[in-house]
Amino acid sequence: MAWQTIIDPPASGKENMEKDIKLFRDFEAGLIPPTLRIYSWGKPCVSYGYSQRVGVRDPSATLGTSAGWETVKRPTGGGIVFHNEAEVTYSLVMDKNDPRLPKGLVSAYKVISKAIVCALRKVGVDAKIGTKVSRLRRAQSSRHQGIKEKGEELCFAWPAEYEVVCQGKKIVGSAQKRGRKALLQQGSIFVRNDLQNVLPLQHINAISVEEVLQRKISFKEIAYALVEGFSEIFQL
Repeated sequence: MAWQTIIDPPASGKENMEKDIKLFRDFEAGLIPPTLRIYSWGKPCVSYGYSQRVGVRDPSATLGTSAGWETVKRPTGGGIVFHNEAEVTYSLVMDKNDPRLPKGLVSAYKVISKAIVCALRKVGVDAKIGTKVSRLRRAQSSRHQGIKEKGEELCFAWPAEYEVVCQGKKIVGSAQKRGRKALLQQGSIFVRNDLQNVLPLQHINAISVEEVLQRKISFKEIAYALVEGFSEIFQL
């Protein structure tokens, strides 16, 4: 089946999440082909995973961020993500039984990570797929953050298994949702590091694209690299 690629202009967190969940539902209903969507954020936004308990209060206030950050719940899981205007985000909707994907969530996740690694290498980032993180390391990371509640974990505080890393630090955070026949994967590419203006340094175990390249990079450059990366890995 043919794929479609959508490259969207900046939008609010609410609009971005609504578009992604609509793509997921439309694919479940058989209305659209597999779709790769690439987008950015019109203003700073804090998103939190579908099952996180922080949804009952403002996570930006909980973590001591400045006022004015939009907050939104993602349809996928994972931890809290601080999105700035420089970030590039992708969402992928496709059949979870697509022959180009191996069976199982983690195995499929790894193949999608290969496409992201391929894309980042095209812009000069020596990215790779991370190895499994032990429960002990994860617990140590949470204690180091000073965050006691499991539901308040930060996405970019530690790399999960098969996520994309560079220089041993997380550079892309992704999470997946599965339905009757479709999967939706959302991923945030950490382009510019301004988290030191939002969080204490000990909360951050990530590296940005611009830190690696030592230059600014445009949304268009990363977006087109993503299209090429997915085209190569999925043989589109």
